[in-house]
Amino acid sequence: MKKHIVIDARLYGPKNTGIGRYTKNLLLGLIKQPNFKDYSFTLILQKDSLKEAKSDLGDNFNYHPVTIPHYSIKEQFLLPLVLLKLKPDLVHFTHLNKPIFYLKNSVVTIHDLIKHLSTGKDTTTKNQAIYWLKHYAYLLTTFIAIKSSRIIVPSDYWKDYLIKNYQVSKNNITTTHEAVDPSFLKLKAKTIKKPQPYIIYTGNLYPHKNIQVILKALKKLPDIKLKIICARSVFLERLEKIVHKDNLSSQVEFLGFVPDADFPKIYSQSIALVHPSFLEGFSLTGLEAMSLNTPVISSSASCLPEIYQDSVLYFDPNNPEELVDLINILKDNQKLRQELIERGLSQVKKYDWKKTAQKTINVYQNSL
Repeated sequence: MKKHIVIDARLYGPKNTGIGRYTKNLLLGLIKQPNFKDYSFTLILQKDSLKEAKSDLGDNFNYHPVTIPHYSIKEQFLLPLVLLKLKPDLVHFTHLNKPIFYLKNSVVTIHDLIKHLSTGKDTTTKNQAIYWLKHYAYLLTTFIAIKSSRIIVPSDYWKDYLIKNYQVSKNNITTTHEAVDPSFLKLKAKTIKKPQPYIIYTGNLYPHKNIQVILKALKKLPDIKLKIICARSVFLERLEKIVHKDNLSSQVEFLGFVPDADFPKIYSQSIALVHPSFLEGFSLTGLEAMSLNTPVISSSASCLPEIYQDSVLYFDPNNPEELVDLINILKDNQKLRQELIERGLSQVKKYDWKKTAQKTINVYQNSL
């Protein structure tokens, strides 16, 4: 009899940002594995994602729709009952939200532990009492999940962090690098010899993203503009106030949500995408820019040097002067620009969802 693997795919699809893209592309990659049919797979999905998932994945999986929100009381009590009914030999939780009462054979993907390291009133819009209550509950559930599961992480940075800080055995944790979404790779961008005088920031606006170092750099770059692509962020209003207070309104443009089809032109005509983050789990943002013939200037923090290697220009995320220097160098140096574009395109090719799926199914095999 085939071993039964249940995958918690409640965050399926691009509407759930990075984790949603990871879940979708992992499942598409699993289908292509030669030993996929050696197992029986069931996906737990939110009901409103069922149609989309079936359209993408066909009849390769069994589907079990639910209405159980993430980080909820329902998740802690109802999800274990669902799993009891499904009788899996192994469960893969594709995000760090394994119920504390489910202690059977499981794999958990830990994309990062940023909420452990970036804390306090500046990281939330909630009431402080509620925030800290939820924060300590999160720490508890995280600890239990780490200690009771086999672990997948997207970068060696977080693998080393878990081994050092949680005494996780090296044999119990596997790095499976992610990759640019295949639909993004289909977009075509021209190589621009002389870029327009602007840089790009793409992503949410949480404090650990460190966008304020770009604002500090802009004060020394009066002829350079910043275009911010941010579909949704509870911190948008805070940033708009800072931009206004610092008299940078004429230099900063908030683009909001941008359709994929518009990315090639916006990206390729820029001086660079600037990625100033203090902490990341894997960070596809820079790789997506590289795939669109766009140079990247990146923070040297966290996992970013591991993922980007020598394909970008690095700066100290605490030092806006370094960022100013790199922007000035890149905007006037066509040879360097072309070299970074070529390195970036090569770097993107190092990552493949088939490889991610292959390593993941090996984890399943070793866990059964």
